[in-house]
Amino acid sequence: MIYRTFVPPPPFDRYIENLWYWEGDDPGHAKDTIMASGRLGIQINLKREGLFWYDGERYGRRNELCGIALCGAHSRSFAIDAFQANNMGVQFKPGGAAAFFGGSARDFENAHVSLRDLWGSEADGVHQQLVEEPLPERKIELLFRTMARRYRERTRHPAVEVALDCFARPPHCVSVGSAAQKAEVSSKKLIRLFAEEVGMTPKTYLRVSRFQRVLARVHMAQSIDWMEEVERHGYYDQPHFVREFREFSGFTPTEYFRLRGPYLQHVPLTG
Repeated sequence: MIYRTFVPPPPFDRYIENLWYWEGDDPGHAKDTIMASGRLGIQINLKREGLFWYDGERYGRRNELCGIALCGAHSRSFAIDAFQANNMGVQFKPGGAAAFFGGSARDFENAHVSLRDLWGSEADGVHQQLVEEPLPERKIELLFRTMARRYRERTRHPAVEVALDCFARPPHCVSVGSAAQKAEVSSKKLIRLFAEEVGMTPKTYLRVSRFQRVLARVHMAQSIDWMEEVERHGYYDQPHFVREFREFSGFTPTEYFRLRGPYLQHVPLTG
C-alpha cells in the first residue's frame, strides 16, 4: 500500500484540506459503505476510465461517472467498490470548493458529478495526464497545478466563517441561532449563506459533524460504553443516538462496531 498526502501552500490551504494519492491491494470484499460527511472532494481513478458508486436497497444500484468526479457534501451514506487499485483526489475544507467551482455548493448536496459536466474537455485532458504520469509525487504536483489554474479568489462570507469557527470549538453545543447572533445576521440569512457555501444547512452540518466525532472516538476503541457516548456528545437519549447513527452510516452503532474496518470513513460490506 502507498498513501501520500500534500497540504498546499497559502492561499490554497484556506480552501483545500489536502491532495492525496493511493495505491492498494484487493481487500477481499466487494464494496465499502462510505459514511456521511460535510466535506466535498474530487475523486480520480487512475486505472479505469470510470468511477462507480452505489445506492438504493442494500446498495444494489450502480451509478457510473467518468474517471474524474466531484463528490458533494453528504448527509447519507453510499457505497463504492472496495478494490481501488490506484486513486487520487482532493479533499476540500468546509466551504472551500466554491473557490474552484463557483456557484452554490448546495447544487452538489448528496450528489456525485462527473467533472466533465463542470469543466468540459479539460477534465478529460487532466485525467489522461494524471494516468500517464508515472511518479506519485508528479501526479500530485500536476493535480495541484490544475487546481491552482481553476482557483478564483472567493472568500467565505464572514457570517459563514464565524459559524464554522463556532461549530468547531468544544464543547460543540452551540446552536444555529447563537451562531447567527454572533455573526450579526438573522438565522434565516445564515442558513441560506451556509448552505450555499458549505453544501448543507448549518443544522445538518452540526448533526453530521457530531456523528463524525463519535466515529473518531469509537473507530479504534477496544470496547465502548454507548451510554457514555450518548451523554458525551449531547444526544437526547439512546434511541435518538441510534436513529442519527443509522441515518448517517446505514448501521446501528453495534453493527458498525462489529463490521468496522481499518479506515475511518469506510465499512466493509461482506454480504
